[in-house]
Amino acid sequence: MTLLMIWVLLHGPKGHDILLNSDAIVSMQASTQAMTGQPNEHVPGEVRCVINTSDGKFIAVVETCDEVRRLVEQQK
Repeated sequence: MTLLMIWVLLHGPKGHDILLNSDAIVSMQASTQAMTGQPNEHVPGEVRCVINTSDGKFIAVVETCDEVRRLVEQQK
């Protein structure tokens, strides 16, 4: 049996690299509300997507949630 973990390189709001196991992504919240296009008051500054992981962490990244989805799909 082979165990394969797929990692995605993302970036935090201060420019630091974030290496994330794509299998750990549980949900994502965009920085703008889909229905209105208005900024999401719960997402600060340069952050475009907040990722919730299986271990309960919230990771803020500057990539959009669509970009994160695309990166994950490219790795699979």
